[in-house]
Amino acid sequence: MSLVTKFDGIDAGKIKDVFKELIISYLTPAFGSISKRDFDILLFMKLQDLGVIDKNPEIYELVSNLKVTRAKARNLLYEAKLRVSSEENLDEELKQLLISPIFLKENDKICIEVENPYLKDHLRSKLKKINHITDGSFSKELVKLTVEAYLALFNLYLPDKSERKIIKALVDVGAKKDTSFTGIMIAILRKLGKKFAGEAGGEIAGSFGKYLEPIIYGNVDSIKEVFSNFFEEEESK
Repeated sequence: MSLVTKFDGIDAGKIKDVFKELIISYLTPAFGSISKRDFDILLFMKLQDLGVIDKNPEIYELVSNLKVTRAKARNLLYEAKLRVSSEENLDEELKQLLISPIFLKENDKICIEVENPYLKDHLRSKLKKINHITDGSFSKELVKLTVEAYLALFNLYLPDKSERKIIKALVDVGAKKDTSFTGIMIAILRKLGKKFAGEAGGEIAGSFGKYLEPIIYGNVDSIKEVFSNFFEEEESK
């Protein structure tokens, strides 16, 4: 679907309000005083507000729909996110990425796909604070982490004082070998990697999310429900 056709389903009043805001910005403080760069960013953000462009679009989506270079698309995303995102917003987005990891064939690295360059900078900042680094050589969108770095970042986003409750819940449903948080998580990640090997990318993301989301949000009841028989079933294979 082209961007033009997306306007058909938008309330005319919303479009009128956005057009008014654009005109006011163009006239303030004087006619044409706003730079083309700033006007482009403003227009991009208004298209997001209208729903014509997603709040977190893929780079290729912008390249194909806006007919711009990847560099231009990345810059628009970066600037838009910079202007509207709080640290809390970025942390929530990062948590959603952490529950949808990508495992590489060498089996000693975990990737998370970060389309937005501003969110990627936020990720690197978080890792630096906990003394870990990223390997960006694989792809501009894929951030390659060691298992230790991934788990340190994952642990950083657990609700306050929830680690013991999470460990207890997982032990209660069958985690037996290494019952430290890191030990249990490594076992879970290895089992999930084997369990969903061969699935398509979107299916993998959904499958991992089912298991990792209740952990990162500290939802003990959901942990027990989702992981019921998980360890026993995998160990019996």
